[in-house]
Amino acid sequence: MSILVILEQQAGVWHKMSWEALAAGIEMGKALGRPVVAAVLGDGIEALETELAGYAVERVVSLRHPLLAEYTPDGYTAALDPVIRGLSPAVVVLPHTYQVRDFGPKLAAALDRSFLSDVIGFRVEGGAPVFVRQLFQGKMNADVVFADDPPHFVSVQAGAFRADQLQPAATAAPVERPVVAL
Repeated sequence: MSILVILEQQAGVWHKMSWEALAAGIEMGKALGRPVVAAVLGDGIEALETELAGYAVERVVSLRHPLLAEYTPDGYTAALDPVIRGLSPAVVVLPHTYQVRDFGPKLAAALDRSFLSDVIGFRVEGGAPVFVRQLFQGKMNADVVFADDPPHFVSVQAGAFRADQLQPAATAAPVERPVVAL
């Protein structure tokens, strides 16, 4: 089981929160001893694939289709559903953006899973992740453990993970381009 990080881009430009999600995913992968797979969706995203492959990920999954050029929650869910079923990741990490708030719960529900938003940290207990989320406008922290089977869907809060500490990999990761049927 891997850690799957889904990054967000619009018109060929990364959303800055994508790098924080990748940092969280890589940190989680190290803590859990699991490989990290990164995914990006869109059309005409070859340069983004190459850039993403330069980080410490096992591989990049590029979901390219003309209908993914513009974001729609149905399109993103339909494209990601078979990938997640095929990978069977332990955790799916997403940036906490307006777009993810729109399709993230829909994607998790399509796979009969729950979605935990605004994660600010995690730790490993008994080989399983315990996620930390703030409540009551940051007045309290809650430890959250998923009771169901993986994959577990989480979005990471802005500023919770250090994107500036991402290091380039020694070698580029392979890029997979599965056929997207929409």
